[in-house]
Amino acid sequence: MIKTMTAFTFEIDDPDEAMSEILGQIDIKGLYKNSLGILTCYTDFIDSGVVRAICAAMPFDVIGMTTAGTVVPGTVGEMMLGFLVLTSDDIDFITGAVDIIDREVDGLIFNAYREACAKHSGRPSMIIPFVPYINNLGGEIIAMSLDKASEGTPLFGSLAIDSSADFSLNQAIYNGDTSKTRVVFALLYGDLSPSFFVTSFAEDKIQKQRGVITKAKDNILMEVNNMSVCDYLQSIGIQKRDGAWAVSTFPFVIDYNDGTKPIARSIYLLSEEGYAACGGNIPENATLSVGGIDYSDVIRTTSETLKQILQKKNDGSSCLLMFSCLTRYLALDAFSTDEMDKIRDTLIDFSGGYIFAYSGGEICPVYTEEGNAMNRFHNCTFIACLL
Repeated sequence: MIKTMTAFTFEIDDPDEAMSEILGQIDIKGLYKNSLGILTCYTDFIDSGVVRAICAAMPFDVIGMTTAGTVVPGTVGEMMLGFLVLTSDDIDFITGAVDIIDREVDGLIFNAYREACAKHSGRPSMIIPFVPYINNLGGEIIAMSLDKASEGTPLFGSLAIDSSADFSLNQAIYNGDTSKTRVVFALLYGDLSPSFFVTSFAEDKIQKQRGVITKAKDNILMEVNNMSVCDYLQSIGIQKRDGAWAVSTFPFVIDYNDGTKPIARSIYLLSEEGYAACGGNIPENATLSVGGIDYSDVIRTTSETLKQILQKKNDGSSCLLMFSCLTRYLALDAFSTDEMDKIRDTLIDFSGGYIFAYSGGEICPVYTEEGNAMNRFHNCTFIACLL
């Protein structure tokens, strides 16, 4: 069983005051044998020393990331620090970290994973990773390296994000230390049966036309139906606006044709060659369609997923982790807290702890037709894990 505690602070400037506020909301004496902290915050909490002070005050490891908005029970904030404590007598938490110093990602991740595993017998039931948003290195590469190292152990986590125009301030957090290149993770050992929820677009927001991906490499989509991406988009009626492609308004929906639910891919840019640089890997021979995302779709899909979570929850579920893509946040425009407000209001009677944060890329399993969990990296998506 996992017991949860949550806390928050808006105190950015005074580390001692912020630490006191967090400690005042958490019953340290009520901790069980094993504990883990998850922290999400606005970047300024790092610069002021608040994150380091809070982590130093905790008698357990803390992992987390920077974000553009956080929710804990009863409280929503864009410039807020949220804190969730998981504590248990029968679930063990082992943490690890690795600096991604070159493109030999598989070896670095494998060694860090094995080093963490050496601290515990058996195989973990689940892994919670937080990954910095590293330029020129897609988050999917890191997530799938961890998938390979762990032999498919379910991954649920997020890429760090921030509110700057180029996301250059994002950082992962590990026991008060923060980094733009360090991947941090927690291995959860014990009798866990997590439930995963994934939603991106409503069906009526996905165009009916389907194309086959005929040429792609990693996250670069080159051809659909043997046409350049730009030619394909024009063939299905999508045109430039004022001489430019409005790529943020039409993410791709990719069906792997393997029985799993289709996933979303953000388009970062369209090159002069007509290639699309996307927010995750694009597999050849998969099926592609074009989706759309706007305010109403964000609120509707989040509401529907929260209803599914509440229907699934039983007396043994005491913890809920949630992340939503920054693209969804941007789609809310002037009403930027509305998705967070919906989460707070819908989960008002949730009998457990939860934390929500905005993400630069979502890591969550999808289910096969046989009901098995298969790790995937997502864009433009709301994900949740019920423990």
